[in-house]
Amino acid sequence: MFKKSFIAMLAVFLVLFAAGCGNKGNNANTNKPAADKPEYSADKAILGYAELYAFGFTEHLKETGLTQADQDKYSEKVLKPLVEAFAEFPLSNDNAATMLGEYVSLAEAAMRIKTEIVKDDPENPVVKLSARNINQQAASEMVSSNESLIALGQMIGTWQAQGYSVDDMKANADFQKAAMEYLINFIKEIPINKESSIEITCQKRKGEDGKLYWEPKSTTELEEFVKIQ
Repeated sequence: MFKKSFIAMLAVFLVLFAAGCGNKGNNANTNKPAADKPEYSADKAILGYAELYAFGFTEHLKETGLTQADQDKYSEKVLKPLVEAFAEFPLSNDNAATMLGEYVSLAEAAMRIKTEIVKDDPENPVVKLSARNINQQAASEMVSSNESLIALGQMIGTWQAQGYSVDDMKANADFQKAAMEYLINFIKEIPINKESSIEITCQKRKGEDGKLYWEPKSTTELEEFVKIQ
């Protein structure tokens, strides 16, 4: 009964771990811009886009010039599969929410997304986007051999054999505590590659407020970089 949702849960973990919540070190540019120059620098805008494509939300939304409604669309696309996966897994609603928070924190620390301008061109600046991504091959191999996942699968099977239902497991404090520990341990052990980078060429875009903002000339390249293939 749990095989399908369990595998789906692991798949979502692997997909979402390819990215992090972002670098909090970049601050808004307070200098008054020229009339034909975006107020915020290109590196800050690309950081915001990278976070949106990775997690569906960003602390740098104003630097992108996108609206809250735009961010909500990213959130729906990126986070909905994770929420649905947790809903199928035998975790209580509160613990599913806690696991999501734990996952985001661990992913943020693992990814270390950062940006810097490498070509300060007035029309098409180039930004280097750097991050640490999951080692896909090693992670795939780990799914079938990770001690935490094996123990969790065995625990679910044991409780099923003893006649516990999904609701019983969700309501049982001992089961919930052990399941959370196994999943957190698994996330911590996912192998991460060394930092890699790509260069993103930017272009100007007029926001709904009439101001100019930088955006990636090719969103496909950026999106592919911050998610697992």
